[in-house]
Amino acid sequence: MFERLLPSIALPALGATIIRHLRRTAGGERRCFNCAQVFYPEKSEGPGRYFCPVCASSLPRRKSGFCPLCGELYPWEHLPPAPCARCLREPPPWQRLIFYGAHEDLLRKLLLDLKFREQVHLAVSLGKLLAAHPGLSGVTADLVAPLPLHPRRLRQRGYNQALELARPLAAALNLPLLPDLLARGRETIPQTQLDRTVREKNLKGVFVCAEKVQGLHILLVDDTMTTGATMREAAQTLLCAGAASVSAALVSRTPYRTC
Repeated sequence: MFERLLPSIALPALGATIIRHLRRTAGGERRCFNCAQVFYPEKSEGPGRYFCPVCASSLPRRKSGFCPLCGELYPWEHLPPAPCARCLREPPPWQRLIFYGAHEDLLRKLLLDLKFREQVHLAVSLGKLLAAHPGLSGVTADLVAPLPLHPRRLRQRGYNQALELARPLAAALNLPLLPDLLARGRETIPQTQLDRTVREKNLKGVFVCAEKVQGLHILLVDDTMTTGATMREAAQTLLCAGAASVSAALVSRTPYRTC
């Protein structure tokens, strides 16, 4: 039908280009967020909505083989979720934690592209994948807030990847987004350079709650969790400021043993 919309005198090359564009638009085609391959997106929320079939198959959601309290990944992925030894001894301060998948393969690449290679557009698809997580149905929240960067690091990077992920998540959940709820009072050594014990000391007292949170249920968002030290300190800061509860949403979880 699109061919009939074009005048018969149109240049062949131009006409073919317009026809391809109209067909692509009408057919609902889009380009994969990872490889740019043209594909037909799935209607349901999931990796097939934003990535081609090949890339989507490399983005499985982790459904078992982890601690449901802190997300620690176990080597036995087939086992049902079960609390880890540390959480049994010392439960985390958050009410609930959900994450999309393991920090490996394509998911790891996408997060590194987002965080260090200025591929900010990836935050849209990754944030929506997180928003579609069934575990969020059990989360009580009044607002969404990202984990903050120190102002110096923010100037260097130009954006906060946690905030960019929180935008589509808050929109999908129809919740207000407070980008500056938390602030970093001092700059810290990058966590990747430290072990678990030093990470916790490195972050002690680093966050400042900049808004009134009395009685509020808060959903904190970050890209990746390794030991959980950053999220623990942020959640504890909000609870000490009067928040009723804190939940955590992450795109990926890194097994501490691989760091």
